[in-house]
Amino acid sequence: MEKKPAPSQHLFVVRLWSETAEKTRISLRGSVEHVPSGQKLYFTALDDLSDFIALKAVVPSQSISKEKETQP
Repeated sequence: MEKKPAPSQHLFVVRLWSETAEKTRISLRGSVEHVPSGQKLYFTALDDLSDFIALKAVVPSQSISKEKETQP
């Protein structure tokens, strides 16, 4: 019986809060931590959260094969 590789898993801690600026405007703030590496990002736009998770969730073998494809 052939062994299948374990699925790639990632653990993130996401915190969101709102802040009031100038008594009229509420802005979203947050932080995300990639638990295995300890890297943390503070953000004010959800796109930054999404980009951080996408960057950390790339499987190393996939990124290596993509680099090989783009090299001459």
